[in-house]
Amino acid sequence: MPWSVVPVKGVQPNSHRGIAFLVCAEQQQVNGEAIYRKLKEKNKRNVLSRFDYWLAGNTCDKYFHGWPNLADDKECFVFKWKQACANHRLYGFLCHPKPSAMSFQTCILVLHSQKTDQTDFSYLAHINKLRTLPEVIRAVEKAFPE
Repeated sequence: MPWSVVPVKGVQPNSHRGIAFLVCAEQQQVNGEAIYRKLKEKNKRNVLSRFDYWLAGNTCDKYFHGWPNLADDKECFVFKWKQACANHRLYGFLCHPKPSAMSFQTCILVLHSQKTDQTDFSYLAHINKLRTLPEVIRAVEKAFPE
């Protein structure tokens, strides 16, 4: 399967963090980049501002968060926004793709969903499976070289 990682365009450059989309045309549940591209400009700016806020090292559970207290899901991460009274989510995973610079962290966004009531943990399970695939790891390392 052809996996690639596409850095998010329009974010502020950062030497400590990066953000990108995982892309694979053959995987229906790898739709984050496609959905993001289709956002109206106002919504895209809103999401970009949340990316920039995270890239700057800030925390804000209202805009994004991980699950650090869940052993199986501690590498998962989500960005959140409202659009037309619906709760939208971009789910992904955190990793350190540069072995010589372990302080560099990146968020690889995988899939989009509209949240109804509670987190759908099947999304996190899917993300955990993908993040460990050798092809995905190579794609991340290629996008964020040493």
